[in-house]
Amino acid sequence: MTSTIEIEGFAGQLIEPHDEVYDDARRVWNVLHDRRPALIARCATATDVAAALAYARQHDLVVAVRGGGHSLPGFSVCDDGLVVDLGAMNRVDVDAESRRVTVGGGALLGDVDRAAQRHGLVVPAGVISHTGVGGLTLGGGVGRLMRRFGLTIDSLLSVDLVTWDGRRLHASATERPELFWALRGGGGNFGVVTQFEFTAHPLTDIAVLGAFHPMAELPEVLAIAREVMEGDAPDALLWTSFVRKAPSRPWLPEGREGDLGLTSVIEWSGEPEEGEEVLAALRSRLGSADATVETVPYLMLQQAGDVEFGHGLMSYVKATFADSLTDDIVAALVERGSSLGSPLTQIEVLSTGGAIRQVPVDATAFPHRTASWLLNIPASWTEPDDTDREKAWVRETFETLAPLGTGGAYSNFMEGDEQGGATVAYGDLQARLAQVKREYDPHNVFRLNQNIVP
Repeated sequence: MTSTIEIEGFAGQLIEPHDEVYDDARRVWNVLHDRRPALIARCATATDVAAALAYARQHDLVVAVRGGGHSLPGFSVCDDGLVVDLGAMNRVDVDAESRRVTVGGGALLGDVDRAAQRHGLVVPAGVISHTGVGGLTLGGGVGRLMRRFGLTIDSLLSVDLVTWDGRRLHASATERPELFWALRGGGGNFGVVTQFEFTAHPLTDIAVLGAFHPMAELPEVLAIAREVMEGDAPDALLWTSFVRKAPSRPWLPEGREGDLGLTSVIEWSGEPEEGEEVLAALRSRLGSADATVETVPYLMLQQAGDVEFGHGLMSYVKATFADSLTDDIVAALVERGSSLGSPLTQIEVLSTGGAIRQVPVDATAFPHRTASWLLNIPASWTEPDDTDREKAWVRETFETLAPLGTGGAYSNFMEGDEQGGATVAYGDLQARLAQVKREYDPHNVFRLNQNIVP
């Protein structure tokens, strides 16, 4: 059905509630958020974005910005407002000689991974390939290559964005440097980013150690993790352990799936042959019969969780940071892990440090660079009747772990109900971010995020 609304200067697609495609267009990854916008503006150009924002101003509509639609709190969609949908702006161009990658604001991680890997290159990013590049990058960009190459923002060279009043701006280290600083970690608070420019890094394969241990062995395994990763660990080494019910994995024997325990995925992003030697030694120390070491194509590894954590799940998350996996934290992991509900719910114990720490804390708007561990508590489930149980478990687990860590939270692993809000996400950088917000979004048009009040 043809839209009954016309927007001057807009050449994209307008979707209203009476359109057949409306329900599909408003649906986001986390189906816990079932919201009904008044209008969805599928933009093809930055001009479309500016026109859509002008329409929202004229009609006093709340604005949501959608890239991949992966926002855990559902910020990619709104009730009764306007959604600026960037999905069609997903072009990725790779200059292999200069290792520059230009990415449209609506591209997904998989779009970038595939384009870069054709040239043997990577842009450090997250681990679920149907995540949007925009939201992940603007929040900092945690992923499997962060200890080797830094956060996603540490490979960001420049951005093009549209401000609340339709200005089209370019920001980089030399042009509007304060805006560029804020965009690297400050989320979608300052405008709609329509294009990113990254530097890429050579990499095609990753050596991986996968292991499963029953809960009784968790303290011993995490003691090894603490010794290895809190010592002089090479930047190429990443340790991730998941307190969860054992997932289906090719290297787990039949009958293990669903067992409560610790699933560890330890990765080496340097030379694979060296990595296999390092990981084989770690496997020997871990002493698990349910373990394997192999070298995996990067692209395959990036897609490994896409189905398990696909669209259509209900999800809720909290997270915090820690300088060390103390005995108290380990005991809390055992205690909270014993009451897990959904087979997809977990506590992720993720090593940070490495190249992240080599960037000064005030060089970007990501304030958590000195931490050694990110403790992520995501619940995912499929049955609406489980919602109260799963959300309560996340909250109680967070309330148990947060006082044992260093405080703060990764903005991409937050809901909209945390006490402290932006202070938790941005820490001591909040006042500086607020100054940038006052300059570029004084009326707080872009407020569906971990919001910085101007």
